[in-house]
Amino acid sequence: MTQPIGVGIAGTGMAFQAIHARTLAGLADQFAITAVWDPDASRAQQAADWLGARATASCEELFADPSVDVAVIASPARFHAEQALVAIRAGKRAVLVEKPLCLTNAEAQTIAAEAEKHGTALLVGTMHAFDPAWIAARQAVQGSDFAPDLIRSTIILPPNAQFEHWATEPLVPATAAGASPMSMAPDDLMRLCVLELAIHDLPLVRALLPSDGPVTVLAARFRQPFGYAIALRVGDTLVDISGVIHGHWQTDWTLEAQGPQGALQVEFTPSFVSAGSGRMQWDGAAGTHVHLPSDTNGYAEQWHAIARMLNGTQALPSPVEVAKDFAFAHAIAEQAARMVTEETVA
Repeated sequence: MTQPIGVGIAGTGMAFQAIHARTLAGLADQFAITAVWDPDASRAQQAADWLGARATASCEELFADPSVDVAVIASPARFHAEQALVAIRAGKRAVLVEKPLCLTNAEAQTIAAEAEKHGTALLVGTMHAFDPAWIAARQAVQGSDFAPDLIRSTIILPPNAQFEHWATEPLVPATAAGASPMSMAPDDLMRLCVLELAIHDLPLVRALLPSDGPVTVLAARFRQPFGYAIALRVGDTLVDISGVIHGHWQTDWTLEAQGPQGALQVEFTPSFVSAGSGRMQWDGAAGTHVHLPSDTNGYAEQWHAIARMLNGTQALPSPVEVAKDFAFAHAIAEQAARMVTEETVA
């Protein structure tokens, strides 16, 4: 019997409990969580006892553990760069960082360079990039020279706490670190909107663009009670991204693109929900192609992809492209932040 791939996780909050631990529990034939770390030692120990893993005293000790092949960075974003670099330099074969990869372009470039140097599989937890519906979408548009005039990302969700309640029974009540989002300055609030919510779809938006080019944000608004509406242009393509976390149960998570070659629509399941794949429809010159929802989901498929990367049957993602995905999101966040600040001052 093949030994399961060892996983070490830094951070035992909701991303750990509701996503990674529960996804990996269903993949026990391939993966085993062998070590965990959290700055709250009691939380780390409770998580370790729950999983039959080892609690470590530090992040460095976690990633120095020889039983850990894959490092997961599930800590707050301000710690991502430092912890990802510790894991890469410790020789971990794959490093999965929760969104966003880091906070600055300089950090992204350093992480990418180190991953390239060490031959590390560097991934970011954008689960929809591994959703079978998205994979089907990429295959459907291949060969069509798809150059959309318009790309639209729509994310409408209930409060995250409601999804977290449905998805997990917390080991220890989570404590919110830092200020409440509603007490933040407008520019920081917009950065949070883009780098914590919009960023789920931004690598997919970038993948649909005919080419990389300068990002120009044309308009940006904060949406009550928490959300954003941003219009931007990249080359000849208009991009409309909007999202809101509201007070009722209805959801909508849709990515659309339209151009002379056809129209694409992908409907995704919400975050924190492992309810199968999304649905894709492509209307092109050869007719309509539909991918119906399946039982699997992007969370599990990302881990299946990691397993294939480690056994050599799937190419590693380009760290340079991972850094470019972050740079794309960062450019939108910074321009939108400046725009809402200027509006507030005016």
